[in-house]
Amino acid sequence: MDKPNYVLRTNGRVTIPKRDTITIHYLKRTIFLLIVLMIIFGLVFRDFSRILRPLVIMVVAFLMLQAYVGKYAVPFPLEIRFYDTYLVLYREKYYYNTKLSRMEFDTFYYKDIKKCEYKALTHRINIFGVVEGIWYDYQKDGSVSTVPSHHKKVDSISYFYTDMAPEIDFVAEIEHHSPIKVDILENM
Repeated sequence: MDKPNYVLRTNGRVTIPKRDTITIHYLKRTIFLLIVLMIIFGLVFRDFSRILRPLVIMVVAFLMLQAYVGKYAVPFPLEIRFYDTYLVLYREKYYYNTKLSRMEFDTFYYKDIKKCEYKALTHRINIFGVVEGIWYDYQKDGSVSTVPSHHKKVDSISYFYTDMAPEIDFVAEIEHHSPIKVDILENM
C-alpha cells in the first residue's frame, strides 16, 4: 500500500448503550419482530381492531426498554489518511452492538466523491460517493479476524462525528490535504 501524504489522527464519536446485555439485545429484537408481525397480520387480514391494543402495548414496551437502556457518547480512534488520489477513513475499533465491533477501512478515490458536507449542528462529516469498504470483525477473544467480513465497492456514504475533537478544524484539514471541497450546513 502507498505511504500517505498526511494522516490526521483524532477521535470520532460512537454512541454506546448504558445497559446493554445479550438478554436486552434479544429482548429488543423479539419485541421489534412481534411489532412487525402484528403490522403484517393487520395488513394481510385488513383488521387492525384485534391487534391494536397488543400493538400499542408492544410499542410502549419497546420504547420503555430503549429508554431503560439509555445511551452515551464515547470517543474512538479515527484516522483520515490522505493520499495523492484517494483517502482512507480508518476506524481501529468501531462499536455496533454488544456482539459486534469492527476494524474498518473505507477508501474513497477523489474522482468518485460526489460531495462532502459538514453538518454543524450535529458535528457530522458525510462523504458521498463510491466507497470501497473493507471491514474486519473482532472475535470474542479480542483479536481481529484475518478475513474481512465485508469487502464491497458501492455508491454510498461514509460519515463520522467530530465533536470528540473540538480543537481540530476538520473542514480545513480535509480541504488542505485533498482536492475535496466541503459544504458547510449550519442548520441541519
